[in-house]
Amino acid sequence: MLRNLCCVLMLLLSSLLQASQNNALPAHLRVALSNDSYPYMFVDEYGNPAGLVVDFWQQVAKQQQIELEFVAVDWPESLQLLAERKVDFHGGLGVTPARARQFLLGQGYLELTSNVFVHRDLSRVTSLADLRPLVVGTVADATHSEILRRLLPGITLKTYPHASALYQAALAGEIQAFTGLDRLTPRYPEFEQLELLFPMYKKVPLQQIQLTFAAAKTNPNLHQALQQAASAVPSGFIDQIERKWLSVATDADSLLIGVSVGNQPFMHVSQSGEVQGFFVDMWRLWSKKTGIKVAFMPAQSDDLLAYLHKSRIDVQMAQMQHPEKMAGLQLAYHLYNLSSSFYFPNSQLIHQLSELAGKKVGIMHTSAYAAELRRNYPDLRWQEYRTLEALIDAAQRKQIAGFFAADLMISKRLSEMNSDSAFSALAEPRFDTAIYSLIRPGNEQLYQQIQQGFAQISLDELIALEQRWLDPAMPAYYRKFREQVPLTVDELDLATQELSVGVMANWPPIEFIASNGEFQGMTADILALLNQRLGARLQAKPYQDWSALMADFEQGKLAAVANMSDLPERHQFAEFSDDYWTLQWVLLGQAQQESVQAVAAMAPKRIAMMQDYQYLHEFVKNYPQHELVPVPSIEQGVDLMVRGDVDFVLDNIVAVGVVLTDPSLINLRVQIPTDLPAEASYFAIHKNYAPLRVLLNKGIKTISDQDRKTIQDKWLNLHIQQGLDRSHLIELILQVVAVAAAVVLVFWVWNYSLRREVNLRRQMEEKMRFMAGHDELTKLANRSLFMERLQSAIHQHARHNELLAVLFMDLDGFKQINDQYGHDVGDELLVQLAQVLKYCVRKTDTVARFGGDEFVLLLTGLVDRDDAAIVAEKILQCLEDSMVLSVCQIRASASIGIAVYPQDGTEAAPLLKVADQLMYQVKQSGKNQYRFSSRKP
Repeated sequence: MLRNLCCVLMLLLSSLLQASQNNALPAHLRVALSNDSYPYMFVDEYGNPAGLVVDFWQQVAKQQQIELEFVAVDWPESLQLLAERKVDFHGGLGVTPARARQFLLGQGYLELTSNVFVHRDLSRVTSLADLRPLVVGTVADATHSEILRRLLPGITLKTYPHASALYQAALAGEIQAFTGLDRLTPRYPEFEQLELLFPMYKKVPLQQIQLTFAAAKTNPNLHQALQQAASAVPSGFIDQIERKWLSVATDADSLLIGVSVGNQPFMHVSQSGEVQGFFVDMWRLWSKKTGIKVAFMPAQSDDLLAYLHKSRIDVQMAQMQHPEKMAGLQLAYHLYNLSSSFYFPNSQLIHQLSELAGKKVGIMHTSAYAAELRRNYPDLRWQEYRTLEALIDAAQRKQIAGFFAADLMISKRLSEMNSDSAFSALAEPRFDTAIYSLIRPGNEQLYQQIQQGFAQISLDELIALEQRWLDPAMPAYYRKFREQVPLTVDELDLATQELSVGVMANWPPIEFIASNGEFQGMTADILALLNQRLGARLQAKPYQDWSALMADFEQGKLAAVANMSDLPERHQFAEFSDDYWTLQWVLLGQAQQESVQAVAAMAPKRIAMMQDYQYLHEFVKNYPQHELVPVPSIEQGVDLMVRGDVDFVLDNIVAVGVVLTDPSLINLRVQIPTDLPAEASYFAIHKNYAPLRVLLNKGIKTISDQDRKTIQDKWLNLHIQQGLDRSHLIELILQVVAVAAAVVLVFWVWNYSLRREVNLRRQMEEKMRFMAGHDELTKLANRSLFMERLQSAIHQHARHNELLAVLFMDLDGFKQINDQYGHDVGDELLVQLAQVLKYCVRKTDTVARFGGDEFVLLLTGLVDRDDAAIVAEKILQCLEDSMVLSVCQIRASASIGIAVYPQDGTEAAPLLKVADQLMYQVKQSGKNQYRFSSRKP
């Protein structure tokens, strides 16, 4: 009995082991691939199989610890290899009913799109139905053929043995459309010409295809084993290889931004293949401000939204506000507002939209207002279109009675078509739609980078971009800002509500209650500006105690708080606006104190600081050698210093400036150590009032440098009254008649001290003005001052018909110097370079540092552009001499781009852009040289 039981168990274990072995992959597999189906499977320039499918199989092999042998052949032959069982699997093929009958297909491990690439000149071909009159090329036995025949019965197809033959036929003009997957292959020798004539954004999607693997019908166990192995591949890995192969080629550290094509003048691709437009330039400027490289991927709007969901791109550049299309994505930045109207051919006479009952009316498929129109005008027959060209063409052919479109975009398109007078617009209905940049949710770092980068772009820079891309006669968005900020309907509703903004009542001159009981100070003036320009009702609510203010804010009793630091722990209940003011931290000490170059290098001191300042904690962490003494007010800190209980008072430059207006404090002076930061001021917005952040940011964008200067001059009054009070002088003389000579001496000393203090304070004013327009490290002009001088010079040179030049210069290899020797040595090099540049130009020229190792020179009053070349050569020659730094000697080189007025531009921004682009061209072509544009005088 026992022996029989053992035999049964042995047989059971043997059968289980056999089943396990049957479901295990063998140690070696042969896999058939196409050798020319980029980017999924192909043979690279070294003869090795490559592509997304190859990466997938290699991941399976790595996880299962097996060996692969790829057999890469022409597509039809790859299917034949599996049919004849000369390979174990086919690596990747689309799921079709015919293939399911022939092979054992696995579950799809990748979703791809079958497309028809259309010649760029076929502007009317935008949908599947438009393909019917064309001869469409396709590769023999490809999935695309079966899909096309099913979707468009009777369509004319022309087959080719492989993709290269298909591409050659397209370039030869034999066909004007051909099938393909998501991308064309850059391995094709004439790829650039092919992509220029058949751009990605012109492709018409056919159908989503499930890409899978296949085994022979006679090998179910092997097929089942691979099913199990494939299901173990992490979904995150699929996202990685999709990003690698299905997005545009770019650096790993570049931000990949999707560009919705066909949206001139905001974003499009030119005939030469260049991504361009107002929004494109905004993002390029953002890249400049942040130092983050960007790359652009042009495609149709819906495709880009899908790519963003799948992580193939990082940012969707611009998308009209549309709840359905934005579902599952995060609003990253409010770029713009667009108004849209109803347009109709002038051959018709239309007064109201309701007159078109029963007729077809066109609308873009991305329109945010489509649902509202359908509700309000149910008798109209609404027809959606993918492109503006299709809308206009349908109206011209009288297929629709008219269409809704964005005013700025339709104006640009009609102008290009010389059809400005062919259409009219109804005054009503009219829609204002917000345009947003989008990202995937959960990426807080990218969200903050986007917010901070756009906050650095000034309103003047945005207006300059508008002037470049938009017709001056059109009501552009940013040009309206300083008069009255244009708001959406929702924003107007929010602006009319009375919203409480928490402020401090005892922080002069920033925020305080004056003797007459009114709230005054710099914040009060900022709020007044915002209320005026937004038509808002922001009401200051003063608090004596910061902790009470914070408690009310956390509970949602305040909509916002002014001058709050942006800290991670506050993001649980608050969002933060763009910064609207910058305050420099300074030290206030006795006049006889030695000069302080850096707080970190200073001997241990006792320093008083207001206890409610958030910077107090950061200061303690950064400078532990000093003893920080918290005080309730700056006045108490000054009292401690006068008594000798502390050495310095730490506060912002504005608060210190007000303290120094007291004539009794003549023996104090301000010091600005190099390692004390300038701190930005933000509005914190409670999450219950989240839409207020966009509204405030619009208002903040209108606050110009001149506005800030006006407010600063009002409150930063460093002038003091000279001399002594007359009654006090008479009393003093009566008391010291016996020592008149001594009185004269005392008076002289006192008056001398007053004059000395006035001079010191005037010097401080001058230093502050200098800091506003100059780089702190090199003492050269900064971007703001340079642009001001450039614009002024352009106006002057226009009157006198003279030349000027802008030289954009970037050090070669500066990052390596920083990495090798440290940032201190890098700073030394920049300071010496500033002196070299000043030596190479005249006193009437301007040298500016734009940040990092970027320098810009303005050369005025030139006779010929060769004058600029002489300066550039002089700079390069001077750099050949070694610069002696504290730890090494460095021989630097530079790349210089030169733009000349008026050949390369008649405005400041375009000139600077040309010089910048030329500098990058020099970088790419060998460095250490200069370059002009090809435009001739």
